[in-house]
Amino acid sequence: METSSSSGQLLYGPEDPSVLNMQKHHISNKLMKEGTTQVFKVRRIESKTWDIDIHENVRYWLDAFGFKGVMDCERPMKVDNELITALIECWRPETHTFHLPIGEATITLEDVQAIWGLRADGRVFTGRDYHVNFPDWTSKCRDLLGWIPDTSTETKQGGLLMTALINQTRMPLGDDLLTYVYIQRASIHALILLGGLILPDTTGCKVPFMWLNALGDPEEVKTISWGSAALAYLYHYLCEASIDKRKELGGPMILLQLWAWERMPTLRPLGRYCVLHPSTWYCVHYQLQVPQKDHSAVCENISTQCKRILEVVVHLARRVYTLPSHH
Repeated sequence: METSSSSGQLLYGPEDPSVLNMQKHHISNKLMKEGTTQVFKVRRIESKTWDIDIHENVRYWLDAFGFKGVMDCERPMKVDNELITALIECWRPETHTFHLPIGEATITLEDVQAIWGLRADGRVFTGRDYHVNFPDWTSKCRDLLGWIPDTSTETKQGGLLMTALINQTRMPLGDDLLTYVYIQRASIHALILLGGLILPDTTGCKVPFMWLNALGDPEEVKTISWGSAALAYLYHYLCEASIDKRKELGGPMILLQLWAWERMPTLRPLGRYCVLHPSTWYCVHYQLQVPQKDHSAVCENISTQCKRILEVVVHLARRVYTLPSHH
């Protein structure tokens, strides 16, 4: 069998189909036949929340719940749909890795903890502690969020509308309120971060009622492994997209984009950034100064972007596989 190394040129597709046995369903198969693929669109809606001032007591509980790293990153950057699409073309659901000319690479649980500071161990987050048809979600909202949603305008198909949650965060809080009030507001912010950035689905407009079950006891919330939930969600959407089951993407694709920028720095748009190193882990804080023109225009089509990635990683193999040293 002729291979890339034996022929001296890059040949697309798996050299050994016995391992990558889903090739005929893989998106790269369509890319090889038609020369291009449709650009995936990433759904997100949390961006409006970054314009809202968060009371310091609410911020304390958000940090305690495990979202400090995400909050420290501040407003996420614009999604690079072309970059995400190119990475999906390299993703193999058989191995849960990106297949690149220099070998395989993947985003790990350690990466999730390093980039966003999300807890890697602890209680599993499933959101299904109560049956989906649990009848009294409005009372649960009252107890945990301090607000009874209007079922006709603020809920939809078993979930809370994101716009309703965001509107609740705009209500001012005083400095001398009881602790539970700040915990309730922090829970609303947590749901927005989960549904809009960390665990978004393809609707991009609601948060399942079931997620409220995880917020019942503030002390238990501190022990939830948000990192493992985020990574599992990311793998799920990468796998489905790579076999052409989705046109729009949920999951923490911003996390994937940050990972690509951290491991393959030449893919970053022009700008300045800094890496913060609190205690053991670090989180990435990008302050972008992107030119007025759309930086994604560098990639005229998906094939060009994919080729660019492959060329870059050949020179950055060591960085792809090795985490930065922790100080």
